[in-house]
Amino acid sequence: MKFYLVAGLSLLAITNVFSQKYVDILKVNINTTPLNKFEDTSSYTRINELVTDLTVPIKLNDSNAVITGLIYEGMQSKLFDNQAMKSVSAIILKAGLEKRFNTAWSGTFVLLPKIASDFVSIGSKDFQVGGVAIMKFHKKENLNYRMGLYYNSELFGPLLVPMLGLYYLSPDKKLETTIMMPLQADVNYKLSSFVNIGFNYNAQIKSFHLTNVIPNYNSTYVTKTTDDLFAYVKFNFTKSFSLQTRLGQSVDRSNRVFNESDRVTLGLPAIYIGHKREQLNTNFSNGLLFQFVLVYRFNLPE
Repeated sequence: MKFYLVAGLSLLAITNVFSQKYVDILKVNINTTPLNKFEDTSSYTRINELVTDLTVPIKLNDSNAVITGLIYEGMQSKLFDNQAMKSVSAIILKAGLEKRFNTAWSGTFVLLPKIASDFVSIGSKDFQVGGVAIMKFHKKENLNYRMGLYYNSELFGPLLVPMLGLYYLSPDKKLETTIMMPLQADVNYKLSSFVNIGFNYNAQIKSFHLTNVIPNYNSTYVTKTTDDLFAYVKFNFTKSFSLQTRLGQSVDRSNRVFNESDRVTLGLPAIYIGHKREQLNTNFSNGLLFQFVLVYRFNLPE
C-alpha cells in the first residue's frame, strides 16, 4: 500500500439542469506557469495547458435531460530535465443522463470514454473508459447536497474516487458555493453585476500514454498530478459571457513517467494499493500558476 498526497482527478463540469439556474455550455481554460526547477538539476520547465469543455444538454421533459459534450485537454511541458518540451493531450466524450426522481432527489450519470496520448501513434493503450454517478438531495431551492462516485481505467490501474459535496446560493444571490471533495471547491461573491471575487481548489490525477520517449522503454505513461489553490476575479461582460483571471499556487504538482507494465492494483483518494512503482524521470518544484477561464453560460428561464 502506497500513501499519496493528492487524490482525484479533474471533475468534469457535469450539467445540473434541475437545480442551478444556468448551464455552462462552453469553458475555455488557459494555464501557464513561471519556470519550475527540476530537483537536483539546473534545468527548468514551464507547464502550459489548454482545456476546452463543451456541454450540450437536451432537456426531454421536467424529469429527464440527456447530457452530451466533448472535452479537449492539452498539456506541454518537459517530462525529463535533459529533453525538449513534450505535448500530450486527451479527447473525452460526455454521454449521459440527468434524471429527477422526485422533488427531493435527482441524479447525474455520465460515461466518459477518452483517448489520452502523445499521439505519436494510436493503439489500444491510448484508450481509457470512465464514468461518474452523482446523486443530489435538494434540501431547498438554493441548497442541495451531493454524493458521487468516479471511475476511470487509468494507465497506472483502476481509479475509484468517492465524492461528497454541496451547492449553495445565498438568498440575495451574491454568495455561491460549489463543493465536490476531494476534487474541487469554489466559493465566489458578487461585488457588482460586473465583478465577482472568489477562491478555487482543484485536485486531479490522470494519465497519458507515451511512445519512445526514452531509450529501452518503447511504451510508457505519464501521470499528471495537481493540487492547486487559486484566488480569482471574475468579469461578467454580459449575462452569458465571463472571464476569470486567476493567480494560484501548486501544493503538489508533478508529471511522473513510468513503464507501461508498472501498475498498481487500485487507486483511491490518498492511497495507491499495490507495489511501489519505479519513477523514470525527475520531479520539478511547485510554484505559481496563472490561469484564464472564459465561460459561455446559458441562463435557464426562471
